[in-house]
Parts: sequence; structure tokens; C-alpha cells
Amino acid sequence: MRKLILLCLMVFLLSSQCLAASYVKIEPDFLMPSQTQNYEKVNETLAIIFSKIKPEIKTLKYPKYYHDFTLIKDDGTHNKSYYYVKYSGAELIYAIDTNELKYVSFRRPELQKCRIIYDYPSGKLHAVQIFISESESYVFSAEGKYVDYSPYVKEVKEKVLKSWKVPPRKKIDILAKGKKDLLVQMAVTVGKDGHVKKCRIVKSSNIKELDDNAGAAIKAAAPFKPFPSNFFNDELVIVLNFNFSL
Repeated sequence: MRKLILLCLMVFLLSSQCLAASYVKIEPDFLMPSQTQNYEKVNETLAIIFSKIKPEIKTLKYPKYYHDFTLIKDDGTHNKSYYYVKYSGAELIYAIDTNELKYVSFRRPELQKCRIIYDYPSGKLHAVQIFISESESYVFSAEGKYVDYSPYVKEVKEKVLKSWKVPPRKKIDILAKGKKDLLVQMAVTVGKDGHVKKCRIVKSSNIKELDDNAGAAIKAAAPFKPFPSNFFNDELVIVLNFNFSL
């Protein structure tokens, strides 16, 4: 009887150690007030998530391909390049172009909107996303490092600006016919290899030649550099402004 009790105790201790080992604590990069006025909300969520997080999960039970699954309603956190599916307590993220499972994610409903993301099929922790709004979100790597997209976006904008061949002022005035608001706003979707996947007009000048001129600047500047390895997104949408009124 004593041997049986000791054996049960050893099994319990070993299982407890395995369970404890499945979680780790990571010291994340907390945001500064200069980065966002919502830094306290983001940092509070970071501290909770990374205080106890699994570095790896098992992914064998998740379907590799998307077919007729019911999609999760977009709550403002979805990337348009993916299908989002609820499955066995997880949120599966499938690439639209291949229908293949890319990530397995988990939500923390007691926190502000966030997503803990694991790679498929490796099951390794890939990133943590924290959403403030549809236009403001933050990505942190598996090591808790803040992934800053702004240098890449800045580089794209600067390259387009250098490629922009602005028509002579006299020609612009003739085309404008007294119109003052000559802003063209373009949304450029850049793939992870740096190539432009899509380009659309967000705000037109209502002058075709000027709209076309803005599009030509983007075409001349492309392709851009491939994404850094720590980027979570497979694509980025970057809004570019072309002001012909200056």
C-alpha cells in the first residue's frame, strides 16, 4: 500500500512538473507614452499575457485545410487575407489564397481584444496581437519584443515619393480648372515578398490624369523590400497621399 501511495505521489509530481513546464514567463517590451496614448492599456494586457504563456502547443487535431467551416464574425481584428474559424476552443486562421491553415490562435475574453498566435504545424508561439481599435493594434514577437512596422512603412513612402514625377504646375492648373482640393489618396497592399498585390484609390482628385499619375509613382517604386522575418502579417495596407495642390 505504501509503495502504491509513493508511486501515485511520484506520478502526480511528475505530471505537475510537466504542466508547469508547459508555461513560461516572458518579460515583454512595454510601450512608452510617446508610442501611444493607450500605452497603459496595452502594457497591462502584455503583463497578464506574458506572465504565463505556452511557448508551444500541439496542433495535430486541427484541420489542415479550410472547406465549409462557419466563419467567425469580424470584430475589427481580422486580416482580410485569412478565413477565421472557431474550432475546439481555438481560432483557426486559414490563408484565403491556399485554404491552408497558417495559425492557431487563442483569445483572452477577459482582456481587451487580443490574440495569442501559434504557427501551424510546428505549434510554436509566433506572436501576440493587441487591438485598441480597427486602426490601432500592436504586435509582439514570441520573445515579447515589440514589432514596429513604422520603419518599413516609412521606407515605402519615401521610395514612392522619390519615384513620383509631378506634372508641371502650369499643367496641373489647366487640369484643375480652378479646383483647389487636388489630393489623391491611394491604398497599396504590399505582399511579404515586397511586391504590390493591389492598389486602389481611397480618395480621387476627380481628375483622371492626376489619379493615374499617383498610380504610376507606385508602379515605378515597386517592388519594395521583403518583410522582416518578425512581421506577423503576410501583407500590409499602406495609405499614400499625393497632394497636387502644393
